[in-house]
Parts: sequence; structure tokens; C-alpha cells
Amino acid sequence: MELFSNAIRDHIKELMQQQNLSISELARRSGLTQSTVDSVLHIRDKNPRIDTIHKLIKALNLSVPEFFNHARFKDLE
Repeated sequence: MELFSNAIRDHIKELMQQQNLSISELARRSGLTQSTVDSVLHIRDKNPRIDTIHKLIKALNLSVPEFFNHARFKDLE
């Protein structure tokens, strides 16, 4: 499960970089607090809630299937 969580975090960070988004901007777009987003991205929250991940995915302007349709997730168990 940890590998899956790391893949989610890494993909969110990659998308943030591609979209030139800061943690504070992603927090604003997602309706989450900046500390929540920071905790998710810096692994202080080892098991973020699924609704938190969903809000972050939506804030990145992706659907859940679009987010997970990435090579990073293909070989995870």
C-alpha cells in the first residue's frame, strides 16, 4: 500500500510542477487547508483519506480515471 501512496504523491507533485502550482494554490483550488495538502505531499499523513485525494485530483483539473491512467500506476500491486 505504501508504494501506491507514494505513487499518488509523486504524481500529484509532478502535475503541480507541470501546472506551475504551489501548495497554497492547490489548497485553494481543492478547498483543503494548506497544512493538509502539505501533510499529504510531504508524507506526514501516511494514509490520506480518499476524499482528500479526490479533491486534489479535481483541483488538478483531472478526473479520477485520467489521474490513474499513467504509467506510474501500471505495475503497482
